[in-house]
Amino acid sequence: MLTTKFKALRMQDLENIGEFYAKLFDLSNQAFTFDKEYSNTKLVRKVLRSLPERFSIRVVAIEEAKDLECLKIDKLIGSLQTFEMNMNEVKCSNTKCDCNKGTSRIYYFAYSKFQRSL
Repeated sequence: MLTTKFKALRMQDLENIGEFYAKLFDLSNQAFTFDKEYSNTKLVRKVLRSLPERFSIRVVAIEEAKDLECLKIDKLIGSLQTFEMNMNEVKCSNTKCDCNKGTSRIYYFAYSKFQRSL
């Protein structure tokens, strides 16, 4: 049953990274009590597969720039939370922009900020 929940877990569109990670962490802890342990790599890959479309540019950048076998889950979550905050910050400052232009600006701003952090 926990394995099924783990496989079915996806981040919802209105959910934030912290809420999603709390669910994943809870499932991981429940599995541990039944002697089933998920590796760090499995958790990292699960997070990257489970994110909604608004994170797609970040997922691609992480997959290209990082060795997923060495990437720690807490570092990934921190990186995604930073990206999410940057998207929200840009979205708030562009509220008067055309919707399509605003979305493009959000992704461009967040992506360029990520590139500078590498």
